[in-house]
Amino acid sequence: MSVGNRIRALRRSLGMSQPALAKKANVGQSTISDLENDKKSTSAENMQAIASALGTNPQYLLLGEDTQYIHDQDKAGKSLDKSEDEIEIKFYDELPISCGFGSFGEVLERDAKTLKVKKQPLLERNISRSNCAAFPASGHSMLPTIKDKDIVYVDLGRTQIKDGKVFAICHGGLFKFKRLYQLPLGGIRIVSDNTVEYPEERLTAQEIIDQQFEVIGWAWSWQSMENW
Repeated sequence: MSVGNRIRALRRSLGMSQPALAKKANVGQSTISDLENDKKSTSAENMQAIASALGTNPQYLLLGEDTQYIHDQDKAGKSLDKSEDEIEIKFYDELPISCGFGSFGEVLERDAKTLKVKKQPLLERNISRSNCAAFPASGHSMLPTIKDKDIVYVDLGRTQIKDGKVFAICHGGLFKFKRLYQLPLGGIRIVSDNTVEYPEERLTAQEIIDQQFEVIGWAWSWQSMENW
């Protein structure tokens, strides 16, 4: 079940409309609509407000875990989180060879291995478990930041370009990690950290379509792997 499905299910179980939930959480109705349709993420502050309005916590909305908090009467009423501090995410250890425009969803439907990751970084960045996946890096275009065979963690729910951030992309049928920048009239800059060997590319809005460019998600962390 996705974040949007959990929000919708809780809202309906409480007999609340989207406008009613938006008012109670003090957020825009479009925020509720986008979340329920899994179109966009929102800020940690908004997610906390929505969770409170639904009588739950952000951890349940994001990760799908019915986390129970108990009060230890011997410790001045402090809440203790009894949940595990790690979760499993999908790891696509075989880098997709081809990812034509719009077809990456098929890649994500393939069988994948799993990796255990700390839960807290996902909560801090408002990343749902269903949107978090790991991929191996290939090549040297992002040196020294990302090395060949590093494990890169991607938030599949964040595809809107934020200048200077690293994203997983498909470009011309190839899967890559690059820094992206927006240009006027819908264009983009595609930048490698290894600028000596890999000069930046610029695409117009039409070239984005013609060259089958697609943003897969925000690369929010990576783990370096030493090779013998």
